[in-house]
Amino acid sequence: MKPPGNPFVLNTYHGKKYFCDREDDLDKLQSHIDNDRNVVLYAWRRLGKSALIQRFFEELEDTGKYEALYVDFLATHTIEDAVKTITSGIYDKYGKTKTGFSAAMQKLLSMMGATISFDPYSGAPELSLGLRQPGTEEHSLNALGDFLRERKKKIVITIDEFQQVAHYEQDNAEAIFRAWTQQFPDIRFIFSGSHRTMMVEMFADKSRPFYQSAQLMSLLPIPLEKYIPFIKGHFKAKGKSITSEQIEMIYTWARGQTYTIQLVCNYLYSQYTQIKDEHIQKIYQDILEQQQGIFANFSKMLTRTQWNVFKAIAKEEPLYNPLSKDFIQKHRLGAASTVNTALKSLQKSELVVVDDEAYLVHEVLLARWMARL
Repeated sequence: MKPPGNPFVLNTYHGKKYFCDREDDLDKLQSHIDNDRNVVLYAWRRLGKSALIQRFFEELEDTGKYEALYVDFLATHTIEDAVKTITSGIYDKYGKTKTGFSAAMQKLLSMMGATISFDPYSGAPELSLGLRQPGTEEHSLNALGDFLRERKKKIVITIDEFQQVAHYEQDNAEAIFRAWTQQFPDIRFIFSGSHRTMMVEMFADKSRPFYQSAQLMSLLPIPLEKYIPFIKGHFKAKGKSITSEQIEMIYTWARGQTYTIQLVCNYLYSQYTQIKDEHIQKIYQDILEQQQGIFANFSKMLTRTQWNVFKAIAKEEPLYNPLSKDFIQKHRLGAASTVNTALKSLQKSELVVVDDEAYLVHEVLLARWMARL
């Protein structure tokens, strides 16, 4: 992989050099996998969950004992979508050879009723994941599991945004996936998700199929004391400077959220050599102005009461008692019962979350934008 032009990467994992800390989390994941435990990795959005998984997979495969597979369920809506996503991931990792498709992949696709087509321009073979027989998803999942089980090395699969399964059209989707994981006990699964409440409910509710089937692992913000040398080091390597106090300022404004810290530092690194406080404030303003068109739509998506409560929470962050008389009167929100109804709706959609008993707007940049209104 080519080195990034800016060390504060925003889009994906670019290697250990550009990845800050998470050593304890890596050790926990390794311990779970080495001791045959499936894992539920959940976190608030944009805390670097996917990058952690890629970093872990890099170390895992370096041991020579494991092969790692990553699939993302975010865009899936049915079990068939999920099967296609898993098949595509397996094809990308194992299906391509110098001469075409591997024999094992051809056998797998035949068992699943999938087809191979060819690009009309290049003539290169392409995988068509339109399954011929609807309703055969369980059979296809078992075929995929058999393929992976026959690999010489141990297999670890991460299914990102796994909470999507709870929204599938099929009522028994969770049960089907639970049965699949039970049928292949030698394959390790990491179920990852950014909807914390839903992920916990899926694995901690005794009435759900995945109840206590995996170890819960919550991803927390990277500590400030780890970020300071990481950020300073990248600035110094390019003859630039930023102080510990300025990094703490950014960390607090970003609420410790990995993506937002990286975003601010990315802009500062690209524009300035010796960082001043006013530079940081300008970058804040520039970033929020860029999001103006997107954030302004929230007032149209919510009811008037929901929007007013939403905005008030952003202005008061952190808020510990949203139903208090002082809070309601200060922001002219009306009756406590109305505020409570709006609050429950905002929490259900995870626009508002509760962290250490404090009510927060989930998306940090949106919170900072609304606080200025």
